[in-house]
Amino acid sequence: METDTAFAAIALAAVASDGVCTREEARALRRELEFRYPYSEMNETAMGALFDQLLRRIREDGHGALVAEAAGALNHHQQLTAFAVACNLVRSDYRTTPEEEAFLEDLAQAMDLNAAERTTIPDVLTILYRDALHPHPTATGTA
Repeated sequence: METDTAFAAIALAAVASDGVCTREEARALRRELEFRYPYSEMNETAMGALFDQLLRRIREDGHGALVAEAAGALNHHQQLTAFAVACNLVRSDYRTTPEEEAFLEDLAQAMDLNAAERTTIPDVLTILYRDALHPHPTATGTA
């Protein structure tokens, strides 16, 4: 699998991991890829063909097989970015389901991420997206 296909596969699998693609997730997927090389140089037809190919693989083999292959096609630096993008995408609708959390754990295992990498990236994204100025924070202080 080519690296550009692998990176997009992980992003798409993150969005599809709970079986529902919300409008927010679809927008976030587009936003995550449209300014990155090589996707920024693809026209809509090429992007549509790439996603059709990946969705077909998810339907036929499940997202686990696709993610395992995709993770193996990326170097460690690319894996860290793909993991951060996946974490961001599952949080894009401000809800994280148990299926999405399981997907992230499976992805971290497929990428053989160490404990610090597995926790630091999601923790930073939680801090980034926390509504810290909300006047009524939750009991844990993470509104």
